[in-house]
This record gives sequence, C-alpha cells and structure tokens, in this order.
Amino acid sequence: MASSEREENEWPSEEVEMKAVSVDLEEGGGVKRAVSNSSFMPKPRTPMRLAFGEVCTYVPAQFEVPGVLNSLKKAGKAVRSAFSSEVARAPERQILHNITGVVNPGEVVAIMGPSGSGKTTFISLLAGRNGLRTTGTILYNDQHKPTDKTFKRTVGFVSQEDVMFEGLTVFETLYYTAVLRLPRAMTDAEKRERVYIILEVLGISKVKGSIIGGFRVGRRGISGGEKKRVAIGQELLYNPSVILLDEPTSGLDSTTALNLIGTLETLAQVGNRTIVTTIHQPSSRIYQMLDKLLLMGQGHLLFYGDASAATDYFAEIGYAMPYGMNPADYFLDVASGWSGDGEDSGSTSATDPELKALLRAIEEKPYSRPEVGEVVLNESYGPTAEAFGHQWKNSIAYRGEGKELLGPRYHTQVYVICVRSLKERRFERFSSDSLFTVFFMAILCGVLWFQAGVGASLATYVGAGDVAALLFFLVTFLSFNILFSSIFTFPNEKNMLLKEREAGMYPISAFFFGRTLADIPLDTLIPVTVTTIIYVMAGLKPTAGAFFLTLTVVLITCFTAGSLGLLIGAAFLNLKRAQSAATVLMLTIMLTGGFFVKDIPVWLSWISYLSYIQYAWDALINIHLKGRVPVCADPSSCEGLLAQIQYGSLGMQFGILMLMLTVLRFAVYLSLRFGAKNR
Repeated sequence: MASSEREENEWPSEEVEMKAVSVDLEEGGGVKRAVSNSSFMPKPRTPMRLAFGEVCTYVPAQFEVPGVLNSLKKAGKAVRSAFSSEVARAPERQILHNITGVVNPGEVVAIMGPSGSGKTTFISLLAGRNGLRTTGTILYNDQHKPTDKTFKRTVGFVSQEDVMFEGLTVFETLYYTAVLRLPRAMTDAEKRERVYIILEVLGISKVKGSIIGGFRVGRRGISGGEKKRVAIGQELLYNPSVILLDEPTSGLDSTTALNLIGTLETLAQVGNRTIVTTIHQPSSRIYQMLDKLLLMGQGHLLFYGDASAATDYFAEIGYAMPYGMNPADYFLDVASGWSGDGEDSGSTSATDPELKALLRAIEEKPYSRPEVGEVVLNESYGPTAEAFGHQWKNSIAYRGEGKELLGPRYHTQVYVICVRSLKERRFERFSSDSLFTVFFMAILCGVLWFQAGVGASLATYVGAGDVAALLFFLVTFLSFNILFSSIFTFPNEKNMLLKEREAGMYPISAFFFGRTLADIPLDTLIPVTVTTIIYVMAGLKPTAGAFFLTLTVVLITCFTAGSLGLLIGAAFLNLKRAQSAATVLMLTIMLTGGFFVKDIPVWLSWISYLSYIQYAWDALINIHLKGRVPVCADPSSCEGLLAQIQYGSLGMQFGILMLMLTVLRFAVYLSLRFGAKNR
C-alpha cells in the first residue's frame, strides 16, 4: 500500500488532529502530536465476521503421569497402534458442548461463566491457540480457519497471563512489538506515533518510562492493571480485525475496568472490529455496557444474545432475578447450579450442580435470536468521532484482499531481537548478586595464588602444579557460571517465544541469531574482567601474546559453555529439568577434564573427548607452562600433577573448541526449531 493511501485510509486528517486532545511526544527526537482518544485508532483493512457452530472439545479422561517410564509406555502404544488395523483412541472427556453463535463486525461479545465453565478453552479455540481435539466449525468471513498461519496476523489475542519481558520499560515493550509486527512500509516515526496513540488510549502514558518489573529481575515495576493494559496495547498495535481477550479486567479496579470495556466498545464501533472477551464477575455498570452475552456453564451454552434481554429470558424459563441484584452475579449463580426457586434466593449453595433442570428448561424454550443476514458495515464511525465535529472519509471497505502487507525485513527482526535481549538481560547478568559473586571469587583466587605464576615459583614442580590448578579453576568457574546463567534463558522466555511465534512476528532463525548476537557482549565483559584480575594478581606469563591468547581461550570456553546451557534449556524448556540435566553434565565434564582423574576406565574414556574443559585446560597449560618448568627426566620420581602433562598442539585445541561451539549452537537452533511449539 502506498504511503499516501495509508495516510488517507488509516490515519486522521490534520484538521482532526488539531481539534483533538493531544500530547507531546518526546521519544525519538522532535515533537509529534498523538490523539488521546480511541476513536482515532487506525481502522483495520478487512472487517471479520466470526461464526462458530456445534463446537465440541475433548480432553483425555485420565491424568498423564509424568516421567520417562510413562513416555516409553506411550511410545509403545503408538508403535502397536501403527501396526494395528484399528485406531485406538484414549478415553476422553467432553468439556465443550455444541457452542454455536455469530459475532458481526462492530460487536463486543462478553463470555461469562463460573470458573471451570470453559471460557478460556473456548476463546483459545477462537484464536487458534488450542491443540485439543475439537469438532464443529469456526470460520472468519466464512473462509478463514483460526489455525491458518496467514490469517493469524489479523487476530489479536490477549492471554489471561501477562507475558512480557520484565526488564523492558512500557515504551520499549510496545515499540519493539510495533517494529516486529507493523508493515515495513511504515516509517519509524509512524510506528512511534502509533505507540503513543496506544499509550494515550489505554491511559498508561504516565508510566511509559517505568520497567514492567517482576520476580525474575528482582525489581518492582508497574501495577498489575497497568501490565494488563500493556498486554492489550501490544495486540492493538497491529490494528487487528479481530481482538480476543481472556479476562482483561482481572486485577483492575472497577473504574479502570469500566474504562477498558468502554475503550473496547469504541474500538469495535469506530473500526468495525470484532471483539470477543471473557469476563469474570463484572460490575453492574460494566454489564450495562455489554452488547452481547455468551453465558456458559460446565461447557454448555446457556444463553447467547443481547445482554439486555438475558434477564427477561431467564425469568420466562423460571429463573427470575431477585430485585436489586447485579445481573452478572445472578447469571453466575444460575450457571453454577442455583435452582432459581424463590425460597433459595438468599442461598449461595448450588441445588442443581449438574444444571439438569436449567438445560431442560433451555431446551424446552430456547432463546429466539434474530436471524443473521448479510454483514452490514458501519457507515458512520460512532458518536465519539462526531464529538470532534468530523466524520472520517471512506467507509470501511473490504480492503486488503490483494497482496498482504509485508512485515519488517529479516535483518530488522534480528537487530530488534538482539537489542531487546540486551536490555532485558541487563538486570540478570549485571545484578549486584551476580557481580559480587564473580568479583569476590576473582579477588579470592588472586589472593590465594598471589604471584604464583612468576618464574621463581615455576622452578619447582609444586609451584608449577599450583599454576596448573589455577588455570583449571579459571576455566571451570567462568564456564560453569555462564552455563548455569544460560539454562534460564529459554525456559524463562518460553511463553514469550510461543506467543510471538503464534502471532507470526518472526521466524525462529531470526530469534536464534538475535539472541546469539546479544550473548556476545553479555558473555564477554565479565570473563574478560575476571581473567584480567586473576592474571595480574597471580603473576601469570607477563607477555601480551600470552595474555590475549589466554583471553581467547577463556572466551571460547565460556561461549561453548553458554551454548551448552542454551541447548539444555531449549531442549527441556522446563527449568527444574534443565537444572538437573545441567548439574549432571557439569560434574561429568569437570571430572573428566583431566585434573581430578588421570586413569579413567577404558569403557568410560570416550567421555573425556567430549569435555571442553580438557581442551581449554590443555591450551592454557601450553601457553603458560610449556618451556617454563624443569624437564622431568624420570617421570616416576616427578611429583604430582606435572608427571603426566603432555603439551599438545595449540592450534588443534583451538580448532576442537571452535568445532564444539559450532555444533552446540546448531543444536540449539534445532531444539528451538522443533521444540518451541504449543503442545
């Protein structure tokens, strides 16, 4: 789409901007004007009509016991079924029963029901984010399934959990999302302008410079309600035709929740958007604002139609609402199994927990909804826009049916992911606890091995053995510090990675390369500083060549250890399992590194060839001890460690370390490529 066409169809005119309430933008240099009203959100290109019919969903009837034995048992059953003519299906339990309805553009449909009624399951099906076995049909504009990859970019989905990077500010969170999701034809200034429109629409401009915060970064950030609005803003940035929200008012006070629902209604009416949201126990004021209500109970559809007509309908089938009661509270009581008898009006106990009487009453007298005809698009854009004395030009036509707008270029995706990762991990890698640990150990090693590497100390076998021990500790401590930091990376970012991959924001290779580039400066600064401190205090070989070779060996070793940690985290995507596997591998690599055990049993000797510590230690010994210790004429009379040291080829040791680094990084990519999927 050309720039002029985009400005005409997606952005308000300058005349409107001058009349509207505006704020100054300070980010990115210069001052811009952003409209602080949701009616000035850009309109989606193609309004979407949502139709779902006879939707039924099933889950396994038995709890799956975790563990290796159960996995082997399932694999055995799969093999047997492959050679069997009959297809055996595990026992299942139905959790959704024949959910049917239609949502037209410009409508806001609220899904209500008590906990466990199937609200989250159903809305995740509408978003194509649920892998459960489902029957029935879910179609957008009678042709698009929610699971179609090319269609997901037009659907905005806000999950119940606020999945965001805790170390980024509110503005950074929205801006990086805008760069990754908005079309490449938009300039950076336009993307920033849209970010500020979202900040004003959702009322979070005052916290744009505050970090999200959370337990992982160990810092307080914005409030829970503000996090929810940021999560909604991430989806509004791309201006989707369909917005699906799972309990967006959770954690919000009544006034903020009311404003949020009002914003959703304006977004639906002004832009002909299709909005479906689950909502739990809304206030009476919020309920009065709802257009349509979809009431669920134990997976059954109890009511779907105008929210204002629900009270009269339930009164007709014998469930009259007591005077002065909040309709939302009343419907939740009914959906939980309250019988509706007059004498039970003050009781909260469910006299019909299986809803048999209610379902019979609904079956005998179903709610008669008006027949749904052709979708009529709004020709005007609501009273909010008219309040500024302006009506946008061009009704919302079915634009965008031609070539899909292209997203950001590949190198832009890699760059943004890299910068975002650097800012996100700055609290983790450079926290006071982490820095205190590594620098305390560096100074302690410098004190314990003070001037142990000078020529006089190396004249004895004991002194040379002390230096060899120091070199082994140096590569072991730094590499394991990086390894255990790296295993947290992908398990902590799993939900964010799955969320962004489901939205089609970038390919997995862009994420991999962006994270790899971000690791280079973060995993370089601390090892270089610690190695320099120990090198000077211990008095190691005083030549520039030896110093830079030592730094190179340490950095390659740390990158290799970091790759191994990333591989463990990416392979398991579960923090407890990743920690257990990392501990086992760490001890194995350390014990077979050549320092603790010399005579490894033959049947286990192959493990030593996989220990990167052995090659790194051999390289450091080659740099610092070769030609500087006395020659042992009689190995049987030599003391301790140096009796069995053999100086190998420095180039071969470098080559093996680089090969291990390359193989591990490629394995990390494969683990992400095939493992980072919703199960």
